[in-house]
This record gives sequence, C-alpha cells and structure tokens, in this order.
Amino acid sequence: MVKTNYHNHTWLCRHAKGMPEDYVKRAAELGYAEIGISDHGPLWDDSFIRMTEEEYRDIYLPAVELTKKRFSDKIKVFSGLEIEYVPGEEKHYEKLRKDLDYLILGQHFVIRNGKMIDVFRGLEEASLDTYTDAVVEGMETGYFRILAHPDVFLFNNPRWNEKAERVSRRIIETASRTGVFLEINANGFRRRKILNQDGAEVHPYPRKEFWNLVKEYQNVKILIGEDNHSPDYIGDRAAIKAREFAAELNLQVRERLFDV
Repeated sequence: MVKTNYHNHTWLCRHAKGMPEDYVKRAAELGYAEIGISDHGPLWDDSFIRMTEEEYRDIYLPAVELTKKRFSDKIKVFSGLEIEYVPGEEKHYEKLRKDLDYLILGQHFVIRNGKMIDVFRGLEEASLDTYTDAVVEGMETGYFRILAHPDVFLFNNPRWNEKAERVSRRIIETASRTGVFLEINANGFRRRKILNQDGAEVHPYPRKEFWNLVKEYQNVKILIGEDNHSPDYIGDRAAIKAREFAAELNLQVRERLFDV
C-alpha cells in the first residue's frame, strides 16, 4: 500500500498547530510517498476566522514551496487549500487555483436567506437542500478536486431517512459525473459518537449508510483524507480506522490524487 494523505492543516486556520514542514517531516518519517498541505483557505472577507489573504501570500505559500524543495528527495509535496463554495466568488477560486495544485471543497457553512448557517451547529433538515445545492454546484465548477467529508450533513441530522438518501444520491451522482474525489474523512473517528436512527452509537462521519450507496456507482473516485490538525495525528488510530472502514465496506480507494 502506498501511503498518501492530502488533507492537513496548519496553525494559520486558528484551530490547528504546526507548519507545512512539520507535517511533511513527520509523514516522511512514517514512510508516506505523498502529502498535501491544504489548510482552510482565505475567504473574500477577512472577518472569517481563517488565514487572511496577507498570511496566505506572505506565510502560507512561501512555506509550502520551501517545504517542497527541502523534502524533494524524500516525499512528494503538493500545495492545496480546503475552502467553501459560495456562488458569485468565482474570481477568488480562479485566483487560488493558479497558485496551487488542488482545492478541497469543504462546505462548513452555507448562505440561506442572507444568513450564514454553520454545518456543525445549525444545519437542520430545512437547510439540507441549500447545503446540497452548494455542494453540487461547487463540484460542477471544476475548481475542486476533492469533496471533504461528503456525509458531514448527517452531523446534525443523524437519522438516516428518505431525505438523507436523496441528499446523498445527489452528491454521489455529481461526484460520479464530475470526477471529484469523495473523501472518507478520518477526523470523524476523532469526534464524539452520536446516536443514529436505530439508537446505536456511531461516529458522526463517515457513515456506513452513505458509503454503501457509493458502492452502487462504479466510477466514483474515493480517497481517504486524514484531516490532520496536528503533525502528531498523521497515521494515528483514526487514520487506521478510516482505512479499516473502507476495507470493511469493500470500497475501492485510490491511493493517489494525481496520476503517476
């Protein structure tokens, strides 16, 4: 098995620690062949708690490029960002794509009736269509190579029902059509368990109900993302459990984001 991981954060997102070199050094020590640095990208409004545009230009990009050069003989390093999709901000994404190897669509909020809704705190069933529309439209733009935690909408809607299946199928069918990778996100295994529709304790994501549907679509690309917020998390128990989860469901996981 080739060890790779393309989802890693830095202290610039304000809720992680470490710089690109810390992650790359640790991954190289563990025998990873490829790693991607993909912190939460700067948004068009610096009032969001993310790295600012200035930090992105003056700190993040130079640090990633320096790390690429320093470790070029030990591990392949890719530059990326995880960022939400909001219609009307196309120029922002186009500018980022010119700087980077890839973008991850991480839809942590949506805008509904002029109000920002946090997926982890306020995404209720009434807002699911807004969330799904944003994810589907984002994948269709061609800006994003990976959809992070595609089943995260179940975080606040833990009951699997007809609505959850419709949302899931829209997301999966779009990924199948566009070639965007669906990510089995290891960070869900680091979170507190919740109760599903049967009263059983499960991790908020990844959810078996969602990924069993994925198996119905032969050409969907699947990738495991460790979603590390510390270099110490690389290859940890959660990362191992994500791979065990994929094996248990007999999911065909791609090892590399880019063709060799």
